[in-house]
Amino acid sequence: MVILGIDPGLASMGFGAITCGPSSSVSLNKCGSIRTSPEQHVSQRLFQIHSDLGRLIETLKPGVVAVEDIFSLVRYPKAGMMLGGVMAVIYLAVVQNGIDVVEVTPREVKNALAAYGAATKVQVREATRRALGIGEVKSLHAADALAVALTVFYRSYRGKDDIVLGRSAEKGIRR
Repeated sequence: MVILGIDPGLASMGFGAITCGPSSSVSLNKCGSIRTSPEQHVSQRLFQIHSDLGRLIETLKPGVVAVEDIFSLVRYPKAGMMLGGVMAVIYLAVVQNGIDVVEVTPREVKNALAAYGAATKVQVREATRRALGIGEVKSLHAADALAVALTVFYRSYRGKDDIVLGRSAEKGIRR
């Protein structure tokens, strides 16, 4: 099964797909980022994210999409609103394709990969690289998305999330 991880962002949205094999093996499938131009109106940028993500889902055919929960600082309300729009088009693209969505907090990602909830991005990136047996991932957003996908993979094998195993659960968004 393929788990598609997403690190939401308006300028650059990371994605990372992993393939889960028998006996809890995991490997890199594909990773990268969807970039939008700041010269375009936000509506065009959101449409591009929706379209590109839809094509990616059609190509990869993931069993589940794992999205990192967003947070926004109070002093930057507009940034929070923009990320809310990004999340909306992510959810729309995923539900249009009949796929379950699982949200993962940044702290859970850090705990799952670095065994420390306050781990640095560098520590999480290194743990992700080791877990997948790969070299350096060029895009920081793609590395974060792979970490999100791995977190859901680890969660499923620890029995915490039935969605990844193909059974319905209350955490998912069902069509």
